[in-house]
Amino acid sequence: MNRRIQLLSSTIRPLFKSTRSPLCTNSPPSTSAEMQKPLRGVKVVEIVGLAPVPYCGLVLADFGADVTILAKETATVEQRLNRGKKTVTVDFKSTEGIAEIREMCLNSDVLLDPFRPGVLENMGLDPVDLLAQNKKLIVARLTGYGQTGKFALEAGHDINYVSMTGLLPTLAGRYNKPYWPPANILADFAGGGLTAAFGVVAALFQREQNGGQGSIVDVSMVDGLSYLGSFVTMYKDIDLMWNHNYAFFSGACPIYRTYETKDGKYMAVGALERKFNAPFFKVMGVKAKLSDIMDKTDVVVKELEEKFKTKTRDEWVEIFKDADCCVTPVLDIEEVGNHPHHQSRGGFKQVEEKWVPEPAPRIYSAEQFKKLRDEDLKSKI
Repeated sequence: MNRRIQLLSSTIRPLFKSTRSPLCTNSPPSTSAEMQKPLRGVKVVEIVGLAPVPYCGLVLADFGADVTILAKETATVEQRLNRGKKTVTVDFKSTEGIAEIREMCLNSDVLLDPFRPGVLENMGLDPVDLLAQNKKLIVARLTGYGQTGKFALEAGHDINYVSMTGLLPTLAGRYNKPYWPPANILADFAGGGLTAAFGVVAALFQREQNGGQGSIVDVSMVDGLSYLGSFVTMYKDIDLMWNHNYAFFSGACPIYRTYETKDGKYMAVGALERKFNAPFFKVMGVKAKLSDIMDKTDVVVKELEEKFKTKTRDEWVEIFKDADCCVTPVLDIEEVGNHPHHQSRGGFKQVEEKWVPEPAPRIYSAEQFKKLRDEDLKSKI
């Protein structure tokens, strides 16, 4: 960082008005072994925005990138997705502020753009011009509908983007109407933030192959989720999966659904294959043949519903502990970190009485992995 940027940082940061939440700690995530940070040394400028872009920045920071948020002087920044990031405040409406952003881009590898198409251009931050000044820069532009197309300038939220993929009726299940997507995870975070992070990493790799030339990454949440749903699209004609009462993913299949237990909690059953559903029915004391799943769906479902309501969820967990037939408890967010698997793997840490997931995937050297594997095997003896 040159002298001007150093002076900029030292004078701007004290003006930052928001407080840092304990949920946003600069300390590295805790794992049973220190995970490798493949993005260490990559400098990212993240223009403050809503959830998808901060999540993209969080992923990059968790894997070692040096992420700096550019926040508006008059705004308070939501901190919960800003673990491991630095923040500076900039006047987005002044000539001086835009010049400061340009100079930061001149000394960075990645710019994360949260705005609708054309906003950066109108601010005087045209990505084409930025790449002319810094040929190695990667500009990731994350929007709902993409930089081009009839809907490019349209507003939207997760439910709108999911609805435009063709996936919502399938994801909601045949019998769940009106259709409703699972929270706002799919388009905002999977099709948006995570896809953007992948796009940045792919562009960084490409830059290493093409002599250091950066690029503009056009991330559409609709496109990202559509691509994520490739399996559904390509196999939608398979009746066994989607189109009959017994269809595996219809929400009504006896061996692929959730069941309420005596205490109002739930168990999840995914015993699709015969090697799993045969022992499942045996444990449940249900004398159902494979043909019954297809021909007597309602009868089998009703019997299983009645059986599951005779015991609590945790009693069923104990019963299925060694059955190996794809039956698991449905965990609430408040309890997830207490589950023995997550405890033994270190998948969550508790911050402010909330269970916060650790970064995934985990990247280890061969030596680190061998040590972890050996320790895990010893713990199971």
